[in-house]
Amino acid sequence: MTSAGTPGNSGTPGTPKTDADRPAATISVKQYAGTGLWMAIRGALGVIFGLATVFWPREMLGGPTNLGIPVRTADLIIAVFLVLQAVLVLVQVKYSPAIIRTPLLGQAIVVVPALVFLLLASTAGQLRAAVCVWAVLHAIIELWIYALLRATPNANDYLIAGGVHLLLGIALLVGFSMHALSVTGFSGAAVLIASILYIIGGFTRRSRVRTLRDSGLGDDDAAADTDILAAEELVAIQRRDEADGEEGFEPHGRA
Repeated sequence: MTSAGTPGNSGTPGTPKTDADRPAATISVKQYAGTGLWMAIRGALGVIFGLATVFWPREMLGGPTNLGIPVRTADLIIAVFLVLQAVLVLVQVKYSPAIIRTPLLGQAIVVVPALVFLLLASTAGQLRAAVCVWAVLHAIIELWIYALLRATPNANDYLIAGGVHLLLGIALLVGFSMHALSVTGFSGAAVLIASILYIIGGFTRRSRVRTLRDSGLGDDDAAADTDILAAEELVAIQRRDEADGEEGFEPHGRA
């Protein structure tokens, strides 16, 4: 197997690019796998939150035909999710490439003003404003991460997740008549969509790394620190060389 270090440029077609030719944003095999794991974990939390908003028991508010969720209950549900999400993001920072650590920290930081607004929210309008601010800020940071990693595999996950949160923010911004139940429902639906995407993206990343290792990429530190694109190029070249060798092999005795 060719060394897992960054390959040079021999000037022939199909040869891996040099460091100068590569995009500025790179992510190692180890970081790519770690990012996939924590994306899946964050996605699982989001799915739990999304389902909780759907199945949370409704209460009678003002009459038997008016079922909903009190504002304080909605505050608590959303606040708990945001805090847990922020904790997972802070852990994910350790396993992420340096270029997106600042945006990830930003995702955790924007939870703070959201929590302050949620603690102060006593009406549906205040609840809507608190979630709207968080959704828009979170969306901007997701799009920022996409811009930084757009040259890496599966970067579109961040673009779509950012778009979903931005749509949530817009819906809340114009939803002047929303009650606490509507705010919670829209938030849960948006988070559920983005979280399912995160889970799929997380497992896709883990699968790509597993495929690389099954193809002969070593588990040593040099292989783990190789850029994911360079590693995939090395494996592709190895497979092509092996295929060319098999085609050029003529058994003894064949006419």
